[in-house]
Amino acid sequence: MKISIVTVTLNSEKTLRDTLNSVFSQTYKNIEHIIVDGGSKDGTLSILKKYPNKKKKIFIKKNFGIYESINYAIQKSTGKYICILNSDDIFQSNTIVEELFLKVSKNKNIDILLGNVAYFDNSDYYNITRFYTSTAFKIWKMKFGLMPPHPASLIKKNIYTKYGAYNKDFKIAADFELFLRLFLIKKIKFKKINNTIVRMRSGGISGKNLKSYWISTIEILKSFQINGLKTNIFFIIMRIPAKIAQLFIYNKDLINSTFKLFKFKFENNYYQENSFKIIDKVQKIPFKQNFILSGMNLAFLGYFANKEVFTKKILFHWPDGIWLKKHIQIKKMPGRDLINNLKIPKHIKRITVLGNLTEKSKIFLQKKFKLKISNQKLPFGNINKILKTKIKLNDKSLTLITLPTPKQEQLAYYLSEKNSKYKIICIGASIAIASGEEKVVPNLLKNYEFMWRLRNDFFRRSKRIIETFFYYLVGKYLTKAFHKTRFIKID
Repeated sequence: MKISIVTVTLNSEKTLRDTLNSVFSQTYKNIEHIIVDGGSKDGTLSILKKYPNKKKKIFIKKNFGIYESINYAIQKSTGKYICILNSDDIFQSNTIVEELFLKVSKNKNIDILLGNVAYFDNSDYYNITRFYTSTAFKIWKMKFGLMPPHPASLIKKNIYTKYGAYNKDFKIAADFELFLRLFLIKKIKFKKINNTIVRMRSGGISGKNLKSYWISTIEILKSFQINGLKTNIFFIIMRIPAKIAQLFIYNKDLINSTFKLFKFKFENNYYQENSFKIIDKVQKIPFKQNFILSGMNLAFLGYFANKEVFTKKILFHWPDGIWLKKHIQIKKMPGRDLINNLKIPKHIKRITVLGNLTEKSKIFLQKKFKLKISNQKLPFGNINKILKTKIKLNDKSLTLITLPTPKQEQLAYYLSEKNSKYKIICIGASIAIASGEEKVVPNLLKNYEFMWRLRNDFFRRSKRIIETFFYYLVGKYLTKAFHKTRFIKID
């Protein structure tokens, strides 16, 4: 059974790679991907030309509106079922189309399958901001302007052929008009499933602002009028509480439990350069290649927002702080645990520590890894002074940097440019904690390690926390620093 996936693009270069990879990663292979571009002026067409999917069909229709483009794609489709995936959305998993196929195969008399939609915060794939489910949908609710989530629907093509497609004169609510016509007038059979099918980026066309909301309200009223059905504006406005509830009533962990990020089959280098790549297990450290590994915590996020550290293809992170959970659901791994669980491959013959290393910590490393340990002290001062130090990396050595963020990352970037082979871990003060030189954080404060460390050098550490928190808030809400990157869990 062939399934057609329809995507409409217009200046979609910032998000289109995600959508294409999400389709291209599907385990179900009998898919055709139909893409209609409305005359993009950015890099959208360049991306589409490189899209390697052999079952794609690309049409350029300048000045077509969104629903006119969808209707054109439906006409060109050859699948038995059609799914519409917007150019800034992705599927919940790489197996979701296969799961939908199995559902409709067991329910052949069903014309429309309805699932759920999870909204996420731009490039923070795991940060859910709203959940829109079909499970509570009842046909009578449409008189109050409520409908099931259209992006999570799978519709037989012959339904469009027999009863018509989308009203191209509508700007926002043509999907509502279609469902109103199909469910209330044509009595089309549908089946609801409690499965999240699609992840949508927050801030789509129907939810951008009050103006969009008002336009959709007017178009919902018009939907009733052109179909000879009765309602009124007061009924339609009453949908507001139900929409607000979608922002708060959901189980984020449960929704994320079935989420599987697409594979980077297309434009892999783009993702490597523009992503925070998170390693949740020590065994995933890529010792077979050059790498820099750094703790992802509030300090790194803050200095990233302040443009003092940045993403790189060879940069990976372990989840060193709970603040990361605001972007990606992943369990914290303190640096001391990374050291204690680290397994160094046989081709590594020595460990070089750059920065402070006491005799106690050196003995700890020697006993644990049974390797030669060398230490090069670094001057106290700003990063420019540190970079003047002559440092030569050994291609059979693992380098540990014990400076604070952002200096350790800045030094690691510099060393990666000056050496052809390197394996660098920006470990900070974790060696001292793992060796017992510093007291281990009590379990009560294990998620708030910064509070425990305030007992030493209180004023300097307090200033650093306030500074990085300020940088983070500015980057998150004002400069939108994290909207340019992606948080990716490395499998």
